[in-house]
Amino acid sequence: MITFKIQGAKYKFPTAWGDVTYNQYVALLTLPDSLLHQINLFTKIGLDILFTAELRNLESISQALAFLNIAPKVVEDKPTRMVGTYTLPKDCTIESLAQFEDLRGLLQKRPADLSTVDNRVQFAELCLEACAIYIQKLKDGRYDSLKVPQVKDELRNESCMEVIQSGGFFLAKPLHTSMNMRLRYQMVMQRLKRLLLDSPGYRKSLDFLLHSSKQGKE
Repeated sequence: MITFKIQGAKYKFPTAWGDVTYNQYVALLTLPDSLLHQINLFTKIGLDILFTAELRNLESISQALAFLNIAPKVVEDKPTRMVGTYTLPKDCTIESLAQFEDLRGLLQKRPADLSTVDNRVQFAELCLEACAIYIQKLKDGRYDSLKVPQVKDELRNESCMEVIQSGGFFLAKPLHTSMNMRLRYQMVMQRLKRLLLDSPGYRKSLDFLLHSSKQGKE
C-alpha cells in the first residue's frame, strides 16, 4: 500500500493485487477502465469532485495503480497460507459430508467460461462462498451452513488474492476428491486382479477349464 495526499486528506492506494480487497476486486470488474473511476473506488471521493479537482500527484497515483492493467495470477491448485486472520492447515481436507455436498453444489454452478464480466463476477462470488464454507468450519470447529453468510461478509474485506485463490481451490475440491477416489478404486481393482491371477486356486481353475474345453472339442 502507498499513501497519497488528495485535497488535504491522506488516502491509501494498493500497489499490488494482494492489497485489493474482494469487494474492490468485484467493483473493478464492472467499472469503466479509467483512472478517474479507480481513484473514486479507493478514496470514495465523489466522481464530480474528482473530475474538476487538480491532483498534483496524478502521475504517481497512475504509476501506483498500473498493476490493475495486468490480470491477477490465480493458482487454483493450492490455497494461500492465510485468508485474512485465518491460518489454513497444510493439508486442507474436507471432513464434513454436509460441507462436501455444499461445495459440490457450488461447483455445478461454475460458469463454463470467464469471457464475460457477468461470468467473472459469478465465479468470484462462487470462490467467496467456497472459501467461506471452509473457513466457517475452521472458525467454529463444526460446520453450520447457516453461519456461512456471516463469514462471507467478513471475507469481503480481505485480500482478493487470498479469497479468490483459496476459494477456487475449495470450489474444485469435490472434483479433485472424486478423481482421487476413482484413481484409488482403479488401483485397488488392479491389485485385486494381480492377486487373483497369482493365486494357486485361480490357476488350477483356469487349467481345469482349459482341459475341459479341449476334451469337449475332441
